[in-house]
Amino acid sequence: TKRLPLWRKLGYGTGDFGANCCWTFAASFMMLYFTNVLGISAGVVGTLIMVSKILDGFTDVFMGNVIDRTHSRMGKARFWLLVSTIPLAISTYLLFNVPASFNENTKYVYIFVVYTLMGAVFYTMNNIAYSTLMALCSKDPRDRVQMGSFRYIFAMISGIVIQYATSGLVEAFGGGQQGWRMVSLIFSVLCF
Repeated sequence: TKRLPLWRKLGYGTGDFGANCCWTFAASFMMLYFTNVLGISAGVVGTLIMVSKILDGFTDVFMGNVIDRTHSRMGKARFWLLVSTIPLAISTYLLFNVPASFNENTKYVYIFVVYTLMGAVFYTMNNIAYSTLMALCSKDPRDRVQMGSFRYIFAMISGIVIQYATSGLVEAFGGGQQGWRMVSLIFSVLCF
């Protein structure tokens, strides 16, 4: 079988850098944003996130079945990867832009809906399709192992950048809602 060139494996790996600009950013900093900037209850938000993660378990299986049944000119997975990228970036931006005019209950509904769309729908769609690409790109087990390695290297790089830069960027953009708005825009663009 023909082996994949190194540049294709690197190219595959960079995809996880982008996806983690949304996922790692949200997973690492949303509770801090919700409690410190919006001033809402961590217990209620934690419960909403837990319910959303339970739904995520079902959407993962559903999306796997959808990809298995997909027959498009772009293949099984690439179509879903492309379809999910823009909504994933937009929903990440919206998650860190809860309107200040909302009352507390409306904020909870907004957070639940946007977080569920981001994590259980668009990130699931993106990540399941992205993972499927590895099996579709090569039949050679060595290529698949190397692709997975590059993927995780770029995911780790993304996580390190996000963890290191976020707090400083929020402060550099003025802190509060304005700072989070700008940082979420930056990471959403990088995700896209």
